[in-house]
Amino acid sequence: MRKHDIAGVMAIICGLAFSAGAAMAETTEPPLNPADAPSEYRKDSAVIDINLLRKRILETPRQVNIWIDNTYGFQFIYPAHIKPARKFTADSFQDGNWSWFGKKDQGHPLVSLALPGTPQKTTVAEVRIGVSDDADTVAQCRKLPENAAQDSLKTFRHRGTLYTFFSGGKTRANRSLAIHTYRTVHHNHCYSIELMVYGTKPDTMSPPDYGAMNPDEAMSRLTSLWRQMDFQWLPETSSSQP
Repeated sequence: MRKHDIAGVMAIICGLAFSAGAAMAETTEPPLNPADAPSEYRKDSAVIDINLLRKRILETPRQVNIWIDNTYGFQFIYPAHIKPARKFTADSFQDGNWSWFGKKDQGHPLVSLALPGTPQKTTVAEVRIGVSDDADTVAQCRKLPENAAQDSLKTFRHRGTLYTFFSGGKTRANRSLAIHTYRTVHHNHCYSIELMVYGTKPDTMSPPDYGAMNPDEAMSRLTSLWRQMDFQWLPETSSSQP
């Protein structure tokens, strides 16, 4: 083949390659940064298989869930590995009332979330949300109960809602209970949001439960969970008020 014929063929090939490249640029998405994907989805150092990456994202379990109570009009988010319960656990140390500071027949539990613990349940740490429709309880909702720590009362406003905070607890032999409570009135209902830690001293168990949280650690972790929950009231509608 003559030189000018070879040159002509090369020109045609280059033109086709350029056209194909331009077409590909118009129909495919730009490659992602390799650092954005797991190593098994990297085709090379610069290009990622986008379809496989999307499949991986869709198959990845959600890390948080959302709890919506349309009857009482509130919502919060919570870690997906925690399973909410509609009843409060009761034992010989606490009776699972709607509020630890309230009487059983004055209200009812709405939802609780417990931090993971050891199988022995040596230390139990729960966020509890309860409600009372009792008129006298609603009237006294934000006042300091007699069995609360008398120097713990605080009042604050959050997202337009007035809350009071107080704490309390008790000890008996090797057992203890500590509780932080937030109270508010919303649509003529008294809401009690309680961070409760109770259980037995880990080193007094037989055998000792050294894997259990100590009470201070449990309350710290429970407080962190509560802050992450981002509790808020649902937008008000005439049909959403119980």
